[in-house]
Amino acid sequence: MPDRTASALVLALLILLIFWSAREHLGTRGLRQTVRGLAFVGLVVAPLGIAQHATEPALLYWQWQPEAANALPYTPFVNRNDFAAWLAMAIPLTLGYLAARTTARRVDDQPIDVEAVADETGVLLVLSIVVMIAAVLGSLSRSALGGLTAGLLVLVAVARGRGSRGASARLAAALIGLFAVAAAFVDTGMLATRMREAISEGLGGRLAIWRQTWPMVRDFWPIGSGAGTYQDVMVLYQTSSRLFYISHADNEYLQILAEGGALVGVPVALALLAGTHAIIRALRADRTPIVWIRAGAAAGIVAVAVQNLFEMTLRVPANAIMLAVLAAITTHTPRQENLHRQASGS
Repeated sequence: MPDRTASALVLALLILLIFWSAREHLGTRGLRQTVRGLAFVGLVVAPLGIAQHATEPALLYWQWQPEAANALPYTPFVNRNDFAAWLAMAIPLTLGYLAARTTARRVDDQPIDVEAVADETGVLLVLSIVVMIAAVLGSLSRSALGGLTAGLLVLVAVARGRGSRGASARLAAALIGLFAVAAAFVDTGMLATRMREAISEGLGGRLAIWRQTWPMVRDFWPIGSGAGTYQDVMVLYQTSSRLFYISHADNEYLQILAEGGALVGVPVALALLAGTHAIIRALRADRTPIVWIRAGAAAGIVAVAVQNLFEMTLRVPANAIMLAVLAAITTHTPRQENLHRQASGS
């Protein structure tokens, strides 16, 4: 449909503009302030979402009923998976910022000065990480938890590559501790049940949808069916029960192929490859403590990329903007006059 395709194109261009603007801005000033601001947003919205979900699980902001009858709101998002996606991007970024501050305050190979690190900002960052992890666990979003795990493993791998086995071991131990504290605030029994259902119900249902979507991809492979037309066209391909309609592919990459075909799929694939190369190159070139912020942003990108193998959370504008900011953080080039100031950290 022309109007939906035009809307999708405008949104894509706006997200691209946000990326380039953020990349330029972070190159001159504002890196630490931006990351710290996102961490503090998480510190506010995570408890808000937990409280709303615990007291009024069917309402948004305790007042509004979502249009979709089966929606599982998690304030400020209508869908818990979308909320968990934002958190899965914010957690590694905040952790990377905390690591950068710790590294900047460490003198040579001397032990870490705990008092210097545990200032007001450091304590707030730790609290933000804990409540955001608790919110992800409490959301029961299996895709977000899997994505977050993948992202944090990337962060541990970067620590091992940049430092030593001891550095990666300390980071892994810190993560275990943070998850243990966060788990004290959620229903672990319900979470365990949800995880046990991941294979039998979650993955099985998605595999069925993917199998039914592939013929649509094959038939519309040159230019796709058009942005936003998946549900309308899928009616012709659905072979499962007609008691419900398949509204999305539960896989962002597969739906891009279905709606955009090779016309969109090839440029997206090339952009992903180019972005991955640029991020790896930036990580290898950075020898300042800022590399940990880059690594945290890269880990957040990995987290949401893995999650979108099973979800469609990047179609929410807030998550798309967050992804653009993370991409800008990983690839920005600091101006020479700001390099020392950014690396010193605060």
